[in-house]
Amino acid sequence: MINQYDLLAKITEATAEAPLRKYFEDFTFFKALGDIAGCSVLDVACGTGLYSRRIKQRGAGRVVGLDSSEGMIDYARYQERQAPLGIEYVVRDAAAAGELGTFDVVTATYLLHYAPSVEQMRGMCATLRRAMAPGGRLVSICLNPEARVTEPAYYRPYGFELRSRGQEGDEAHLVSAIPEMPFSITAWHWSRHTYEAALQSAGFRNIVWCAPEIAPEGLAAFGEAYWRDYLRFPHAAVFTCTA
Repeated sequence: MINQYDLLAKITEATAEAPLRKYFEDFTFFKALGDIAGCSVLDVACGTGLYSRRIKQRGAGRVVGLDSSEGMIDYARYQERQAPLGIEYVVRDAAAAGELGTFDVVTATYLLHYAPSVEQMRGMCATLRRAMAPGGRLVSICLNPEARVTEPAYYRPYGFELRSRGQEGDEAHLVSAIPEMPFSITAWHWSRHTYEAALQSAGFRNIVWCAPEIAPEGLAAFGEAYWRDYLRFPHAAVFTCTA
C-alpha cells in the first residue's frame, strides 16, 4: 500500500498548535504517559518526531523514533539537526520495532487503527510487545471506537470530518475541513473489544482507557461550551497497558 503520509510531514507540524491537538490530544496523552525521566522510549509511527521531541524534552533517556515514511523521517531528522536532542530516527515498518532492542516505554500514536484486519492488528500488538522490557508500558492513541463516524459534520467545528458506515472493520476517512490545509487520511473502525482482544493476545494486561480531558488553558481560551460536544464523543482515544 502506498504510504499516505509521505506528503503530510509539513501538515503534521503545522497542526501541532491546533487547539484540538494542543489542548486535548497532548494533554490527555502526556497525562497518561506520566513521569518518564530516565526511561528508554520507542516512539512507533513517530511521523515527524513531534512526540519524540516532546518525550525527550520531558527527561526520557534513549529515545528512538520509528516510521515507515521516508518523508516523515526526513523531516524529523531535519528537526534534529536544527535543534539536537539526541533522538535516533529509523525508517522501518512498525513490524520491525522488535529489532531495535527493548524499551521501558513504547508509544504508538495513531498506529493500531491502520490495521485493515484483526490479524494484522494482532501482529502489530505482538510487535509492540516484543519491543518492551518486562514490566514496560504501552501508551497509545487510536481512533475512538465510540466516535461519531456516521455523522461527518459532527467534528466540523474542530477542523475535520469523519466518515464511515460505522460497522466493525469498515474504512473510516478523516477529511480536513480547512481549505488552506487539505488532506484526507484512511483508517479502519474497530470496537474496543477488538483492540483489547488484540492487546491481550500479545500478552498485554492492565488495559486502561483514559478519560478525555481538556487542558485548563484550552478551557480558558475557548470556553466549556466549545469543547462540550467533542468531549461527549472524541474522535481519538488514549489507552495504556503493561507488559
